[in-house]
Amino acid sequence: MEYKLLSKRLKEILKMENEAVGIKFLNDNHLAENYDQTKKYTFCQFIMKAREGNKLLATSQNISCANGGSALGFMPVPDKLMSGEFLEHLGTFEKEGAKKTMEEMPRFEQNQYTGIALAPLSELDFEPDIIVLESMPEHFMWLSLASIHKKGGRLNFSTSISNGTCVDITVVPWLTQKLNVSLGCYGCRNATNIPDDNLLAGFPGKQLEEIVEALEKISTKAMPRTREKKAYTRLISETIR
Repeated sequence: MEYKLLSKRLKEILKMENEAVGIKFLNDNHLAENYDQTKKYTFCQFIMKAREGNKLLATSQNISCANGGSALGFMPVPDKLMSGEFLEHLGTFEKEGAKKTMEEMPRFEQNQYTGIALAPLSELDFEPDIIVLESMPEHFMWLSLASIHKKGGRLNFSTSISNGTCVDITVVPWLTQKLNVSLGCYGCRNATNIPDDNLLAGFPGKQLEEIVEALEKISTKAMPRTREKKAYTRLISETIR
């Protein structure tokens, strides 16, 4: 697959500043021997660093966030998380609400994967399981439309405003095999350089070509007309008169 070209088209059509990131779930970390596993990051930081051009391997040994690490199956869920105590301490939930949120959190099974390889989409040397993006809401409107351009229907996005990167745009798209869009969370907005007006999205890697093809079609008519705001311009001109 021409990942460099697909990355270029995805950025050009959506007008994204950021590079998309490809993620691969591994059962044998030797398959990513040329990927840096010496750095210790939260999972949202792994994605940020991959977006900036790095090829990285996240494992149970170098993931620095117990919340994300446990959601990805790299470690048991800490008691303070499951009880709601940790999120209550952060100030994001009351204790019972935090407990319910943790109980309903989609997660990988313990040791389901030995590692997660991450790289910029344009530099992928593996078939990605998940493609993740960070960009503006308008960009994800078109991305979401592209995901149902052919089959139609409605989209339902899953989030608890907790684990916005590790769960919302990594675990959820893999388990559902559908696009998911996230508003982010305390962790990723605290630990990365994500702008206040950006959102996050993740979708199965096998859908990449179909989504880019749909965006190509949408960009010939619907997208430019909407971005030109002709109807709004006409309203303003009529008001001035």
